Amino acid sequence: MPKLKLSPTTLSFLPSLIFIPICIDFFKNIHFGGIDLFNEFILAGFSPKINLSILFTVLNRIYETILIALASWVISIFLGIILGILSSEILYKIFNFPNIFRKLIKLILSLIRSIHELVWGLLLMQIYGINIFVGIISICIPFFAVNAKVIREELDNIDSKIIMSILEINGNKFSSLATLIWNPLLNTIGNFGFYRLECSLRSSTLLGLFGLGGIGTSIYLSFKALSFRELWTYLWSLGLL
Repeated sequence: MPKLKLSPTTLSFLPSLIFIPICIDFFKNIHFGGIDLFNEFILAGFSPKINLSILFTVLNRIYETILIALASWVISIFLGIILGILSSEILYKIFNFPNIFRKLIKLILSLIRSIHELVWGLLLMQIYGINIFVGIISICIPFFAVNAKVIREELDNIDSKIIMSILEINGNKFSSLATLIWNPLLNTIGNFGFYRLECSLRSSTLLGLFGLGGIGTSIYLSFKALSFRELWTYLWSLGLL
């Protein structure tokens, strides 16, 4: 009889076993007490509340959401470029810097991006209170670390033979570095940058659910008040955004 082998692939599925007790608990506690409220919520989606007052609120909240998203996106791209270059192999090969600095920067960035922007938001909110700048900083912190990782990986794909050729002819190190990384940087920002902008918009909305501004705050308040028609106005607006 063949023995069951626990390969790395098999072990990676072990956390999914948590769904067994979750499903058991779900079926033990299932009830239909909120079905009328759920129907009311679904039907409200076909007749959202539209008047001058709520349209003004929607525009104001969308403006806040876009402001938070754009500001955090620009800052995280800028910091991501700097730290991506500082943690890339090409910089240390051209300038002969000690490799320990690159490894230290990579470690710090790994720790930073492992913490979700929501956690940063809740922590900073306890320190600085509720304001729009907390939302911007909370999104920036993990995002610039992710951007730096993607940029570093792109720069590390540059052929090392080109680097060695430049070093052999004693070319200007700074101009050589700029020439080598220019196109990869532009391609990465062009391909990956707008995806991060979309992520910034979603994160800005998510942080708004905790009172940090934007359309998420209006969604949260409408949901708490069970104003489903008003809630759907914000949801449709968010979908269009």
